[in-house]
Parts: sequence; C-alpha cells; structure tokens
Amino acid sequence: MSEANFSLASLEVLSQIDPEVKGFLKRKFAATNDDFISQLYIDLDDAMYVLETQKHMYQDSQWGEDELTSVIIAFLKGRNYDAEHDTQLGGHIDILVKHQLGRFAWIGEAKLWNGPAYIFGGWNQLNERYGTGTVRDNHGGIIIYVKQKKSGDKFSSWREHLAENVAGATITLDTTNALRFSSETLHPATSQPYFVRHMAVSLFHATGDSD
Repeated sequence: MSEANFSLASLEVLSQIDPEVKGFLKRKFAATNDDFISQLYIDLDDAMYVLETQKHMYQDSQWGEDELTSVIIAFLKGRNYDAEHDTQLGGHIDILVKHQLGRFAWIGEAKLWNGPAYIFGGWNQLNERYGTGTVRDNHGGIIIYVKQKKSGDKFSSWREHLAENVAGATITLDTTNALRFSSETLHPATSQPYFVRHMAVSLFHATGDSD
C-alpha cells in the first residue's frame, strides 16, 4: 500500500471517532452545496460559542458589528475556510465564505440587536442585493449580536417580525437551539428557493447594557 493511500485510509478511519478530522474532510471534499453548508453551520456555531464564552471582553462600544464579525472570520480562517469580511459583491458583504475550490459560496449579514426593524434592513440586503440565488449560492445567514438581557425573547420578536413582513416565507424552528431558526423564500433574482439560517449570539454581561 502506498504512503498516500495509507494516509487517506487512516484519515477515513480517524474521521469516525474524531470530529475534527471528520470536519476537515467534509470541508475539503464537500461534493455538494448541502455538504458544504452543513459543515459550515457546525463551525459557525463553534465560532459563536467562543464569542459567548468570552462575552465579558466585548462589552465596550468599540466592539461593534464589524469587530465582532472579525472574530468569527478569524475563527473560520483557522479552520481553513476562504472567509472574507466587507467584500464588495453587490454591496459590502459582512461575511463571504467560499469553498476552497470555489464551488460554493455562503453570504452572511451581521447586525447588533437594535430592534426587529433594524434587523429587517439586513435581511433585505441579504435577500435582494447580495446572493445570486443560484444552486451554488442559495444559502445565507443572519447573525444577530445581542448584548442586552433576554436574547431569546428578542430573537423570537425578530422571527415574528419576519413572518409578518415577508409573504410566503416558510419558517422552521431549530428544536435543539432556541437561538436558531431557518427561513425559506423565493429569491427575487431566480425565483428559486433561498435558504437563510438566523442565529443569535447571546453576549449580555453584567457590566453591559441592562435592557
């Protein structure tokens, strides 16, 4: 058996017991957009958990949308993603993540919580300006940084606002995480399904805002 074959076989065996190896293989060899997206969301959840566990560091006003997003970008780059911030693509995109071979792309819009109407502006940018809505680019995300108390209540108010203001939107709750839900709409450019994952990052700390 050649050295290369032995290494690949070893990785495949390790992937069954080591989630880091499994994640590496899924990132590197994603054959479909769904494969790429499913692993990306695992990694995004890990990145957001890092923010939440270090929330005391991000209470100053200097930690705004761009600065918090830069932490997520750095985390994704550490996992070998081609990730960029403030890229020009139909506008200034907060997060652009591309498959290493350029096969697929994911676009994210990040907002500090300032009420559902403010988040809706980010939704409109993501849905109408940034993504192509094609099979290689039919997934996106809304990341909401909540430095105030009761992030779950605020996130629910965003979900309700979206349902009331976007006709035909199909909303699916995440039964494992109350700070996540997904929406499906028809992309205005292609009339094809466009899938958005909505994610809240809970950053309230006792030294921060109280409302």
